[in-house]
Amino acid sequence: MSFASDVKQEVARLEINDEAKRAELSAILKLLSVISISNRGISLKIRSKNAVIIKMISQYVQDLYGTKPEIRAVRENGFNKNNIYVIVISEKVTEILEDLDLWRDDGIAEYPRMKFLRNDNMIKAFITGSFLATGSINSPNTTSYHREISCNSEEYADFIIKLLARYYINGKLALRRDRYVVYLKASEQISDFLRLMGASEAIFAFEDVRIQRDFVNNLSRWNNCEIANDAKSLEAARKQYEAVEYLVNSGNLTKLAEKDQEIAMVRYENPEANFLELSKIYESRCGQVLSKSGIRHRFIKIIDLAEKYRNREVS
Repeated sequence: MSFASDVKQEVARLEINDEAKRAELSAILKLLSVISISNRGISLKIRSKNAVIIKMISQYVQDLYGTKPEIRAVRENGFNKNNIYVIVISEKVTEILEDLDLWRDDGIAEYPRMKFLRNDNMIKAFITGSFLATGSINSPNTTSYHREISCNSEEYADFIIKLLARYYINGKLALRRDRYVVYLKASEQISDFLRLMGASEAIFAFEDVRIQRDFVNNLSRWNNCEIANDAKSLEAARKQYEAVEYLVNSGNLTKLAEKDQEIAMVRYENPEANFLELSKIYESRCGQVLSKSGIRHRFIKIIDLAEKYRNREVS
C-alpha cells in the first residue's frame, strides 16, 4: 500500500463531529460525484479505488441524512484489474446538496460559501475532504517531496489555496491536462498539511524519514565542504612550497626579511602541513606565536618575491 493510501485510511478513520462530516462530504461530493437525472429522479454517483473512503462516505450520508446509499464493486479492466467502488445516492439528493451548500438556483456551485465553512473545524475538514477525494502525497522515501490535490476547476483550486493560506501553508497552482492541481513541495509545508488533517501517524512516519534524510544530506554537504577545504589547503601549500623552493634554488631566499625566511624554511621542511601545524612548529622553533593570518600574510610576500624573480628570468 502506498504512503498516500496509508494517510487517507488514517484520516478516514478519525472520529469527527457532524459539522466536520458535512464539510468533508461537501468537498468529496463536489470533486468526485456525477449527477444523473432520469425518470426516477436525481442521483449522485461517486467512484473510488479506496474502499475505506467509500465506506466513510456511506456512513456520513447515513449519519447526517438517514438514508443508506448503494455500494457496488466493479472490476477494473486492464493489467491490474483492481476493484473500483461505486456509491450511488438516490434519495434526498437535492436536500443533501443544499445542506452541503453546493446547490444553487443556477446549478451546482463551484465551492461552498464561507458562511457554510463557518469555523476552523469545518475549514480543516473541507481541506481534508478535498485531499481524501483527489489528493496524493509522495512517500518521504522518494527522491522529492510532493503533495497535491487535483481540482476540476480553477475556481475550486484558488479557493483551496486561500483556505490553506489561513494556516500559513503556501499552495501552488499548476494546470495538468484539463485539471488544476494545488501542490506543495516544501517538506515543512507537507508536514503542516498532515498536521492540519490530524494524521498523527503519518506525521511521525514522514518526519522520521525526513529527519534522517536531512541528516544524511547535511553530513554529505559537510563532508564535501571539508574535502573542498582540504583541497584548497593542499593547493595553497603547494604554491607556497614551490615559491620557497624557487627562492632557495635561485639563491634569493636571503632577500626576504629574517622572520619571513624562518616561516619559509618551516614550509620547505613541512610541505603538506596546514597553517595550524606550521604555527606550532614555528613557535617551538622560534619561541614566538604566529597566527594563521600572520602566516598567510608572510606567504603573500614570499610568493610575490618568487614571482618577481621568475618574471625577471623570462624577460
